[in-house]
Amino acid sequence: MGFFEDYRHRRRQRKICRGLLKTARAIELYRGDVLSAEDLRELRADAARVSEEAARRPRPDAAAVEAAILQLHRTMVRTGGKIYPITAVSDFVDMVVMAAIVAGGIRSFFLQPFKIPTNSMWPTYNGMTAEVRAPGQPVPDPAVRALNLLQWTYTHVIPAQADGEVLIPLTSFRTPGRKEYALASKSSSPNSGLLGTGLFGGRDDSYQLLVGGKVHTITVPGEFGFEGVLLRTFFPREAALTPRRQDAARWAAVFERANREGLIEEGPGGAFLRTGVRVKQGEPVLNFDIKTGDFLFVDRVSYHFRNPARGDTFVFQTGNIPGLADGLGRPSQSYYVKRVAGTPGDRIRVDDEGRLLVNGVVATTPEPVALNNRRATDKGYYGFLTSAGGYQYAIPLDREHTVSAGMYYAMGDNSANSYDSRGWGEVPARDVVGPPLIILHPLSHRWGPAK
Repeated sequence: MGFFEDYRHRRRQRKICRGLLKTARAIELYRGDVLSAEDLRELRADAARVSEEAARRPRPDAAAVEAAILQLHRTMVRTGGKIYPITAVSDFVDMVVMAAIVAGGIRSFFLQPFKIPTNSMWPTYNGMTAEVRAPGQPVPDPAVRALNLLQWTYTHVIPAQADGEVLIPLTSFRTPGRKEYALASKSSSPNSGLLGTGLFGGRDDSYQLLVGGKVHTITVPGEFGFEGVLLRTFFPREAALTPRRQDAARWAAVFERANREGLIEEGPGGAFLRTGVRVKQGEPVLNFDIKTGDFLFVDRVSYHFRNPARGDTFVFQTGNIPGLADGLGRPSQSYYVKRVAGTPGDRIRVDDEGRLLVNGVVATTPEPVALNNRRATDKGYYGFLTSAGGYQYAIPLDREHTVSAGMYYAMGDNSANSYDSRGWGEVPARDVVGPPLIILHPLSHRWGPAK
């Protein structure tokens, strides 16, 4: 063996020794409590022999080192369990664990992935939105559906089980002097998660329609605005209106016309809203796509060096917001994204024209706030409303409110469909996570730096 071959051989031996000794130590640490005393003594003795032979001076004896390596290997095969010998599976597990550790560190200190759940910030950020096709329009073919799936867009086509007019179930209630109607309540239940595994599970909402005496049940993801699909499918005239309260006001217009034109049908099965749309068995009753919300990264670093500024969009935890606790007082576990409408000490109010005033002046920045203040309905901004429901913790803005110290007042850009500080109170500064940084999905004109 020449000099260079001998050098490479000894170097390889040293590398093998280091790896075996490291693994032997791992076996002792993780399996020492299940090994017999004899096996543990033998493992330690063989490891010590490898260490001793590899460290001999002036030069280790290659044959003696190889013999010690072989003996330690045999002992480790017997005592190593799943730690040794190393397999492709264990290598993969190690890689996954390391990747998870790195990802966890990134998530904890630098970036956090966030999926926009609702349309409270629409059109700045999208939650689940619908593309609705009118009755009679063709159903997307399988190739188009497959392509849509790459953009997390899911096609829903509900075929008619019988001939007849499409009827929407209603619920009724009494007000002074008249009987009022509203859409029947949905039912909600847990779903089976990703591919039926239970992972990433959530809740599904179910709605019903009646066609030819047959009940049709439509199931959609929880928090999806299915009522908007009904509105845009069967009542396009009202859907085109641009009131500040958006779909709530549009449905009010539908019921006003229904009362006027006799479109509400009462019977033993309850009350129904007649749509005027007739279908034959097998034809689509509904034909729409659900586009899932924006997926983005949140910057967890910036707010360590500066405080959130008025007008920022920001993500925050909700566990310390009493107004978001459930009926049993258990804290919320969610993350929300809203816009900072007021920082500590700011005086904020919404006037009769739907404009946000800060410290007595109409806000002109950032752009989404300015667009809301001038009701740019062509761009999807309908103005601000003074309240968002709520009760004990609600802070409506029909009168001026001064933001508390150590708190932020949060509002959604889609004021008519945002449950925010107007309904559940202020956001503690300690629960702020950071501003959205970049929209990763969908891969459309929306991709890129977050607003």
